[in-house]
Amino acid sequence: MHLKSYLAILAFISVSSGLFLGNAAMAEEAVEKTLYERLGGYAGVSAVTDEFADRLFADPKINQFFIGFGDDTRASFKQKNKNLVCNVTGGPCKVISRPANVVHGGLGITAADFDVVAGHLKDVLVEFEVPEAEQDELFAIILSLRPAIVDRPDEKKLSKDKPAKR
Repeated sequence: MHLKSYLAILAFISVSSGLFLGNAAMAEEAVEKTLYERLGGYAGVSAVTDEFADRLFADPKINQFFIGFGDDTRASFKQKNKNLVCNVTGGPCKVISRPANVVHGGLGITAADFDVVAGHLKDVLVEFEVPEAEQDELFAIILSLRPAIVDRPDEKKLSKDKPAKR
């Protein structure tokens, strides 16, 4: 039996016994909400993801990664990220994108680029009044993707004016 199935059965038994005993408060406490639920479910994830993506598209420090994105491609980017966040936080969504290292491979994303993106996410979470505990939990997940996303952790971004250091 998978761990998730086992935990679901235990949660059901806890809730059932709490309701049977007439103690709804005990039953509610027995089932801890997922991060997905605490983020507001799909509506919360969707709103945060839309605002976050719009900030990325508009930021002159990183918008070069989105050159050539038309409206349809931007909408697809948002949807893939909604599904990803939904999935990794315990929601019912299926991931519809490729692995992070494949999607970001060859883009030359630096540690500084990653930090800009993380900063936008932090700002959006604060704007949407997401509690600190949920922010920390979500960032632990996002930061685990860093090695798969950052191509050049210690290099400055290449520019037309300066050759890359070797």
